[in-house]
Amino acid sequence: MSDALAPNEEAAPVRRLHPASLAIGAIERLPSLVLGLPAVAYFAGDVGIGVAILLAIAGLAISIGIAFLHWLRFSYQLGDAQLVIESGIMSRNRRSIPFDRIQDVSLEQTLLARIFGVSIVRIETGSSGSDEGKLECVSRDEADRLRDVIRRHRSGAVSAEAAEAEEAAAPILFSMNPDRLLTAGLFNFSLVFLAVIGVGWQYFGTYLPGRYLDPEYFIGRWGDMLAGFATLFAATVALAALLVVGMVTGIVRTFLRDYGFELTRTETGLRRIRGLLTRTDVVMPLRRVQAAIVSTGIVRRRFGWEALSLQSLGTDGDAGTSHVAAPFARRLELLPIFGELALPEPPAAEAFTRVSRHMVTRSWIEDGVSLAVTVVALSWVWAAAIWFILLVPVALVGAIFQYRAHGWRFDGEFLFVRRGVWKPRTLVLRREKVQSATVVRTPLQSLFGTATLVIGTAGAPLASPLKIVDLELPEAQALMDRLLLR
Repeated sequence: MSDALAPNEEAAPVRRLHPASLAIGAIERLPSLVLGLPAVAYFAGDVGIGVAILLAIAGLAISIGIAFLHWLRFSYQLGDAQLVIESGIMSRNRRSIPFDRIQDVSLEQTLLARIFGVSIVRIETGSSGSDEGKLECVSRDEADRLRDVIRRHRSGAVSAEAAEAEEAAAPILFSMNPDRLLTAGLFNFSLVFLAVIGVGWQYFGTYLPGRYLDPEYFIGRWGDMLAGFATLFAATVALAALLVVGMVTGIVRTFLRDYGFELTRTETGLRRIRGLLTRTDVVMPLRRVQAAIVSTGIVRRRFGWEALSLQSLGTDGDAGTSHVAAPFARRLELLPIFGELALPEPPAAEAFTRVSRHMVTRSWIEDGVSLAVTVVALSWVWAAAIWFILLVPVALVGAIFQYRAHGWRFDGEFLFVRRGVWKPRTLVLRREKVQSATVVRTPLQSLFGTATLVIGTAGAPLASPLKIVDLELPEAQALMDRLLLR
């Protein structure tokens, strides 16, 4: 990128990040200070807890000092046509980002950022799938100003008032109220908190009155005749606790992630706002959307609930290039979003063409070989080997269900691919978004005359590309030619 400024950009004021970034950084470092005390005491020897605390505080002070130098040496300049960012304590880096190259400007507020009234501004260009410019801590008014200036430049809006009026009048395509969040949380059953409980029990379990959690402590005192119910009682309580923890965890995670979820239509794309503790404000430009993915679950599907995600060239934080457009919705609620994307909704399952029946045979052979090798390797531990032997019928039935769930449909303009038993997914892809197509054959597929068609799209994760598995070889080659035909 060019380092030269436009003639009228020399007058643009040089700004620094909000001073609250220092306070936020210090608070975020406090956990590492507490957790680092045992390590400091160990490496320092028998110096006492007081010296260990002083050493840890000194380390924290040095860290804050470096953060202060970073804040002092970080500046940005918002001109009429580009954003200039300068950073670096010793080695200076000057980055110029023309407004014409900016694709996305998203705002994010963590809980601490909301308390201090600041935001994180992420700026993405078309040069990569990651954030090219990032302002860690600016005031909310300044963040809105940055976004509005860039948006007006790209859209040609004449004033901030006009942009605000357009934003206020943007139609709401999808939203989630507390009742919907609660229902979604019940379906998002999760046991992630069990890991936290397990770690806590490991470190603090010796200090807890564990005998009072043992049913035999109470039942055994009433006589040996009731002792036989102790195990059954404990198992029932454990199962009930497991269900309660899973449901509560799912509800908490859903509220934290999707509270205030709102999807609206803007001039350039779809704007999504969500989050309870961490609030995100992201715009997904329509021209960068590559594909739409409708997903559900084996239980959700019975109740008619689905989720819609968009595969885009832009990033969405930890989710990569997958943007959630509607996390928990009915099919009728997804239709307005499909309309804005100019994409058709996925057809019924009966409209899909199934892949070759050899998929079942191939899966049986591959799974059988894997299980056989595992059983032989564990033959000296019969208890473990028996469990793998019991998986054989599961693998046999699972291959049939995988075959029945996998299918494709191509109408000349749109490609639909469905896969998955536990988490069914249907992808909708416009033919012009196809970047590449490759026919891949394993030794077993060569034996059965089948092949896998791997379809490359911009923004797709490299670890899980779009695949249509076990097509008949002539069918795979013909579909590849039709997809790549321009």
